[in-house]
Amino acid sequence: MKKTLYYLMIGSLGTIFGCKKIADGNLSDIIRYEQQPMTIPQGRPTVTDAINPAGSTKPIALKLVKVYKSETGEDVTNLFFQKYQQKVWKRPYDPKTDTTQALIDAKQVDSMVYPISLNSISGQLEANYNTVHLPLGLYKFDLEVSNVTGSKLFTGIGEFKITPALSYEVPAVRSTAAIMVGDETKSKTIPSGADHIKVTQLSKKGNKITVRFLDKNGAIFNPKKGEITRRPQSGTAGGYLQTMQDYAVGTVLYDDRIEFTYGVVPFPLVSLGNGVNCYYRIPTKFVHFDDALGIKDDTYTCNARFSFQTYESGDFQIDVIVPQVTRRVYN
Repeated sequence: MKKTLYYLMIGSLGTIFGCKKIADGNLSDIIRYEQQPMTIPQGRPTVTDAINPAGSTKPIALKLVKVYKSETGEDVTNLFFQKYQQKVWKRPYDPKTDTTQALIDAKQVDSMVYPISLNSISGQLEANYNTVHLPLGLYKFDLEVSNVTGSKLFTGIGEFKITPALSYEVPAVRSTAAIMVGDETKSKTIPSGADHIKVTQLSKKGNKITVRFLDKNGAIFNPKKGEITRRPQSGTAGGYLQTMQDYAVGTVLYDDRIEFTYGVVPFPLVSLGNGVNCYYRIPTKFVHFDDALGIKDDTYTCNARFSFQTYESGDFQIDVIVPQVTRRVYN
């Protein structure tokens, strides 16, 4: 019995000293991006989906190692590791209080940044306006992934496509509504669509947006004489629905247009509510609705809504066309 116990103890000790200690944690071999390829519109601020760590022990640290063309394998890492000047926010921007260029400039600093950078924790690709300096096309990249267990190189783990994009967009469909004078709860929708807004980029330099309101025949409403006004909030709350004036650092009314000066890019940068829609009203005395709408003169206002957002500096002209409406000259 004693001899048996002795041999069992010796065998157990041999097992203990003969085993190699297993490292704590795990670094998976199947770490991956679920979306392939990821889309990056050229010149647009973009953040892609995060990487799937596939059960790897957190935290993980990610490092971009190499970028190359998907079709040819050509190494283009140097293009993506070149920095460009860009204004970076030191403190959060608030369109309600940052209403002058001086206040905006005080919150920004000139920095040198990569056009596309990798978030070292989430694996998200974070692109900015400087992707305008990168060639369009399909790219793959290699990552080094590390955690408590060590590091691994994942070749060709991700793929992204830089696609062409306009320097601006119209995020929401144009809309027009006739609203009864004295009873804002009664309204009629006037069909409006993409044909009823025209955006022209006049220059790549500058920071001005010119907005014109036109009737169905091309006659221009006169903002300076009150033919274009802000649209009041519904109910008894008071105030007005948002307009481009609420985002701009300067607004000037002319006989045939409104000019807005903007101080941030993208503009608008953040929404004050309900996207970046701008709401305007044509008072009833300045508008005649088509007979087919069955609206008598001086009974309904005309309310035009449009949206616009630019991702680069420049001068733009926006024509807001109001269908089934004729401008009335009021003396």
